[in-house]
Formats: sequence, C-alpha cells, structure tokens
Amino acid sequence: MKNKASLNIKVITGSTREGRFSDKATAWIAEEIKKQKEAVVEVLDLRDYDMPFFNEPMSPSFKQEPYKNEAVAHFTKKIEEADGFVMVTPEYNHGTSGVLKNALDWVYREWNNKPVAFVSYGSVGGARY
Repeated sequence: MKNKASLNIKVITGSTREGRFSDKATAWIAEEIKKQKEAVVEVLDLRDYDMPFFNEPMSPSFKQEPYKNEAVAHFTKKIEEADGFVMVTPEYNHGTSGVLKNALDWVYREWNNKPVAFVSYGSVGGARY
C-alpha cells in the first residue's frame, strides 16, 4: 500500500430482486471497507446495469472491439477501474444469482489479476454457494 495512494474496491450487489437483503449486506460491507484509510469504495448495483443475457458468438476473452451494449460497456469500465472486489450474493439453488453470473460472463480481461471476496447469504447462511 505504500506505493499507491488508495485502493479502489468495488462492492457488487449481486441481486436485483425486490425486497432483497443485498442492500443491507452491501451497505455494511462498504462502510467497513471505508474504515480503511487507504481504501476508496464504490458500490456497483446490478440494477443500474441492464445487461442483456450473455449470448455472444465469442467469449469475452477474445474481445477485440469495445462492447456495443451501453450498459455492458459502462459496467466493464467500472470493473477495469477496480483494484479488487467484494461480491455480495444470495444463494439460489446452491449457487449464485443468475444476474451476478451474467455480469461475470460479460467481462474477462478487466477481472484478471485482481482479488475478489464473496459474501453469500441464504437459508443456511450462504454455506452451500
């Protein structure tokens, strides 16, 4: 940390459901990270990124051109800015939410070599995620 003025952490809210618990968990996590004077925190709420279902003919790992979809391009830019991530996700059927999985699928290069932590919750505390 001595070589860098701040660490840019994105906290991703991995649910878009009405009445979601993610809002509470995301707010708490963001506030805890902000207590670290070296950290700059931004919440990325997937409700703000209306990304279509990933159905491209080619994997994002082979992407050569900018994303055509505006929401995907904006989300990808936010991911590129980050030094690390905390993903807040409900446990649905022993896995993550479809909306978070879709967001993960749209991006490739911008995730590379960056740490990620997952905070999961559900009927058994997200233990089966």
